[in-house]
Amino acid sequence: MRGGLAQAVVLALLAWGKTISAQEISAHAVVDSTRYRVGDPIHISVELTHPHGITFTPLYRDTIGTFLLLDHGQLQAKTDTSTAAEVVVAKYDSGFSVLPPLQFSYLLSGDTLRHTVETNPIVFSIRLVEVDTTQPIKDLKPPISIPLTLAEVLTYIGVVLAILAITYLLYRYWKKRRQAKAGVVEISPARPGHLIALEQLAMLREKRLWQLGLIKQYYSELTEILRRYFEDRYGITALEKTTDEIMQDLQNYPGVNPAGNEIERVLRRADLVKFARFIPAVPDHEESLSAAFDIVEKTKLREVATQSLEQPTNGEYDRK
Repeated sequence: MRGGLAQAVVLALLAWGKTISAQEISAHAVVDSTRYRVGDPIHISVELTHPHGITFTPLYRDTIGTFLLLDHGQLQAKTDTSTAAEVVVAKYDSGFSVLPPLQFSYLLSGDTLRHTVETNPIVFSIRLVEVDTTQPIKDLKPPISIPLTLAEVLTYIGVVLAILAITYLLYRYWKKRRQAKAGVVEISPARPGHLIALEQLAMLREKRLWQLGLIKQYYSELTEILRRYFEDRYGITALEKTTDEIMQDLQNYPGVNPAGNEIERVLRRADLVKFARFIPAVPDHEESLSAAFDIVEKTKLREVATQSLEQPTNGEYDRK
């Protein structure tokens, strides 16, 4: 009788201890303002209060309710009993919208069951850009004035480049006429398609389009480079076809297999950006460009050295 009573008391104390620990854990979200325009980044600060030794895992993904997740930083411990998180979201429809509670999971000491804690919901007023129809149409911002010294330097550079270009064209014209009179026809060797694609991808990286906020233009140029490469490499009309049609055509080429998943991921992510106003997370922008480089490297045409000039191998080229 006493043993059973003692066991019941111990179980009750353990349950009471877990309840107290759970009650000590809370999450609170705050924002600087609740009024934003469509597409504005909304910065949310989250503070988690908890006993010492507890770690949290965020449970939110690319979308939170009707809000799109733009960025989320790592959880940062402020003190032994306080953890902070920063979340950036955006809304692309106007009106009143409720950001659902942000959820975090955690484990209590001595317990294998994961628990969750969530922040308070926040109501936002999302409005369109106000337009005064009584005012004449004008630029949102005035033109940027360029210092006179810089303008002079650019003018000089432009004049020099124009002179060099004209001189080069005149030389080419003179050379072709001379060769035509001598019966010589100059044929320029065709550059491999993969070299052209790799150069264009490198130039796209230097443009820093997504860093400037030109997300749609960035993915449009990226996929156009890949589509033109597929046309040169496999002879398919990739520029005029959908992603599904391109993937169907590429199935006829076994050499595409090592890069098949990367091709489809890059093309479909670009389709979401161009046609569904989807904005990928920041790391996805660079990952798409790196994947494009890998696709070209994995599928480019490689020359195979022949065994001898008199006895060539069955195929002069092989896919990587």
